[in-house]
Amino acid sequence: MTRFLLIYALTVTVLLTACHHHDEPEGVTQSARTVLVYMSAENNLSEGAEDDLNEMLLAKTDKNNDCLLVYVDDRSSHIPYLARVSNGFLKDSVSLRDMGISKRDTCSSDPGVMLSVINYAFRKYPSRNNDYGLVLWGHASGWVIEDSVSTKTAASAQGRRKAYGLDNGVDVGARASWINIYSLAQVLKQVPHLKYIFADCCNFQCLETLYALRDVADYIIGSPAEIPGVGAPYTTVVPALFEPDSFYTAIIDRYYELPLGGGLRVPLSAVKTSNMAVLADATRQVLLSMKDTLSLTAYPNTEGLIHYYYSPLFHDANDFVLRFASSEAYAAWKQILDETVVYKKMAAKWMTNTAWQINYSDFQMSEERYGGVSMFVPQSSNKNSKYRNYNADIKQTAWYGAAGLANLGW
Repeated sequence: MTRFLLIYALTVTVLLTACHHHDEPEGVTQSARTVLVYMSAENNLSEGAEDDLNEMLLAKTDKNNDCLLVYVDDRSSHIPYLARVSNGFLKDSVSLRDMGISKRDTCSSDPGVMLSVINYAFRKYPSRNNDYGLVLWGHASGWVIEDSVSTKTAASAQGRRKAYGLDNGVDVGARASWINIYSLAQVLKQVPHLKYIFADCCNFQCLETLYALRDVADYIIGSPAEIPGVGAPYTTVVPALFEPDSFYTAIIDRYYELPLGGGLRVPLSAVKTSNMAVLADATRQVLLSMKDTLSLTAYPNTEGLIHYYYSPLFHDANDFVLRFASSEAYAAWKQILDETVVYKKMAAKWMTNTAWQINYSDFQMSEERYGGVSMFVPQSSNKNSKYRNYNADIKQTAWYGAAGLANLGW
């Protein structure tokens, strides 16, 4: 990606000269759709944040009366800020202090910080159509438990859940902090309802996370797999963010065109969240239909199933049900899945962290098998001692109860 350092320098200049020291937004203007990109980049993605920000600057114009906002917390300045992207410039930049957050460098994974930023942004730039989008830019770990801000402030197991964010800022010490998905859901319930969440981060399209966020957005768009460090191609994705009705197909199509070389693509999907409860019930039913088959081995043999991580914590949900359910039970469940995963793009190979490179010979991707969303399938700890923790952690998710995993002795 091309970098425009001059534009980025202007960003900092505008920021440092735009302090109004007020708690409430001034100069409120309405837009057709307001989209906020929440860039949690005070980590090893900081350089990519600069590139993606410059792509947004190139792409966004004001011709359609839409509003693109960016909240940027990276390693370069240690001064998080919120600004409006307009015709190649960052305008109306405000600091955390302007938003009523007193600390100069505050952990952007803190639920209070996120809530203040999002509410400030949507109050200052409201949509006259109540039409809001949120881009979650940064790291994510799907449903897998990470140390979150909550674990640092409360000795509670509830604080250690699936996570987004990863802030390595000075305020959180040497260890990274995340916002767990449970806390993220609570934050987003206190802001204007979102038309969509576009998750430009890894492993977001897992049923456990999607179920947890089912009430805060109409659609969730992202990848069940790891995504490349360069993120989405925002020069083409930004216009797609503002498509009136076809936004999720447009975002996925533009992202899928990202040139990675070597036959690599990003597997992507869009989920209609109003159907997640129905899918959970359908999954409960189909798992019950598998009970006799699966009880023969206690834990299913997942060898050869599509998975989206070096350790198979994210198995393709469709591939799993296709293998173990009867044809009749699978057909009934698949109908509900198709009504929930309303659009998807398959990739045979995708970019992964070299430290845990996926062996793509372990499974065979196909349109029949690819479902666009993953789910955790409990495994014997004799296979991998870490599964003991994973099998316990999955029980903390709302999906575990809703989808009836306990009915199989999991």
